[in-house]
Amino acid sequence: MFAPKFLVAGVALLLVAGSSLASDAVRRHVAWDGMVLGIGGSKIRGEVEMVAGKVAGTTAVEVSYARDAAGAVRPWHIHVGSCAKGGPVLGAATAYPALRVDGKGAAEGKATLRLALPDSGSYYVNIHESAASMSKIVACGDLLLEE
Repeated sequence: MFAPKFLVAGVALLLVAGSSLASDAVRRHVAWDGMVLGIGGSKIRGEVEMVAGKVAGTTAVEVSYARDAAGAVRPWHIHVGSCAKGGPVLGAATAYPALRVDGKGAAEGKATLRLALPDSGSYYVNIHESAASMSKIVACGDLLLEE
């Protein structure tokens, strides 16, 4: 008489545990990575990474590179699209603090975007010559989805 009740409770427990395991299996850990390469005579070489932010619903972006002109200040952004085709800025343009190139020609920057990390699409980073010359891109890099 007690067996059916225990059987039902056991099956229910397995279903709850199984659905929890299934949701863990569906959850993907993704990162977008790319190489930053100079354009038009620029010798810039570096890396860019875009991952889920520490706060839910945010995206963290980091860029670092070398071989640039010491003292340069470079605006940069992640865009939707590709270096070849272009596209709009991902998130708010103001979320990307300008890169400041040190005396050795290296720069590093971080941005936090108020949007969840995308798990599909096409994205790229571009680095502008200066705030006064935003139309000139000195480096670009397409991002690839890493799972």
